[in-house]
Amino acid sequence: MRKVGDFNEQKKALRFWNYLKAKGVDSSLEEDDGEWTVWVADEDDLQLATEEFNEFDETPDDQKFTTATPLQKPQKEEQDPKPKGPAQGFSEQNLRDRWQKRERSSGVLTMSLLITSVAVYLLSGMGANKEILKGFYISLQSEGLTEVLNGQFWRLFTPIFLHFSPLHILFNMYWLHVLGSQIERLKGSKFFITFVLALALFSNLAQFFMSGPLFGGMSGVVYGLFGYVFIKCKFDPGDGFYIDSFTANIMFGWFALCFLGVFPSVANWAHAGGLLVGLAWGYGSALRWNRGKR
Repeated sequence: MRKVGDFNEQKKALRFWNYLKAKGVDSSLEEDDGEWTVWVADEDDLQLATEEFNEFDETPDDQKFTTATPLQKPQKEEQDPKPKGPAQGFSEQNLRDRWQKRERSSGVLTMSLLITSVAVYLLSGMGANKEILKGFYISLQSEGLTEVLNGQFWRLFTPIFLHFSPLHILFNMYWLHVLGSQIERLKGSKFFITFVLALALFSNLAQFFMSGPLFGGMSGVVYGLFGYVFIKCKFDPGDGFYIDSFTANIMFGWFALCFLGVFPSVANWAHAGGLLVGLAWGYGSALRWNRGKR
């Protein structure tokens, strides 16, 4: 969702929200501590909604706004047997609660990546069958990308499906679900698969050139997803992403411990490559959005 604007009067907030509703704009109205915020669900509607908001802010009593539709209040998302307070008729959940609830369901592509990873893990004997692993490694040579240069381009991406222990795959699949679901839902499947492929490519190449071909795991992608969501929360909160500070500290802490060698046999350069790409991509997206508001 994208933020359109804030109101400190309930009546004006309702009037503008109903006006957008009458124009067919999918929007929502949130109340927080006496302040009402209008959001649009589709980024394609943002420019129109923003222009209307600016006009409304100057002339809220214009006939086009006052006669658009009978004043109605948004329906609650959940039935509450004991409504109370001045915001009756509004959702009593904050945006964090809504985002956390939506994380519980995986998108189609997120689930496909998860299922493929688990299937490869089981088929490879939990990462012990070397013959199967050979088909997924980025290369079988310690230098150069011989197989890729000979046309096996898929090897640039397939290492992300390899996992070598229960903890390895559980960690990666959990965060793939939590972070991937957010991005796929908010940015769409086309963006998500493009982003995942880019993360896989850069993280795999970083690990290969720094450490050799014998590695695997979704963690480079996961750290890229994390970096993207983290930056979007900091610099572009209106895009609808959420990650709490405790989770962010865990991710950064785990990254640091692995890089310091506390946990051996970890693809640290894949982590670093994915994280840097995710941070840069998220910052670039936020920068374009903030420039567009000027």
